[in-house]
Amino acid sequence: MEKDRVLTGATILLRLLLVLNIALLVMLMVAFALSWPLGHALALRLGAKYGPSLDVADAVMAMRLMMALGIACALAIHPIFASLLRIVATVQAGDPFVDANATLLGRIGWALLVLQCLDLVLGALMRWISALKLDSTGWSPSLGGWIAVVMIFVLARVFRIGTRMRDDLATTV
Repeated sequence: MEKDRVLTGATILLRLLLVLNIALLVMLMVAFALSWPLGHALALRLGAKYGPSLDVADAVMAMRLMMALGIACALAIHPIFASLLRIVATVQAGDPFVDANATLLGRIGWALLVLQCLDLVLGALMRWISALKLDSTGWSPSLGGWIAVVMIFVLARVFRIGTRMRDDLATTV
């Protein structure tokens, strides 16, 4: 099969994103682990920035929770990129309508569902951070993300049924 530039570009991009996600995961894990031995220094910096009215222990806990949430997100994102790479490989090989791709799409759907649930946790965490009067950004739920979850599960089902239909057709000929 002739090289498809779009698929080649997608493969390169997905590999890069996979490596960047792993690097982010490692950095977040290191920062999370270091937040205990360096917790006092962190508390001093927060106290200096926000003043005596800040509940420093809560602020440090909020930062740790944000890092833990980032770790969970990176772990949920990993199977998305890995599964997409495997799906692109079957497309490049010329046979994308295989049962394994239906399973991979299902795995992507579950990972996206986890990300959407983690996004809800982020919303609650951002509300708490805002109540602590810490610098933060806004948050709103992602309707598009929830639609993507449903869409991926439907596509996984389409792939599974399409694969069975193709296999049935191949055995009748």
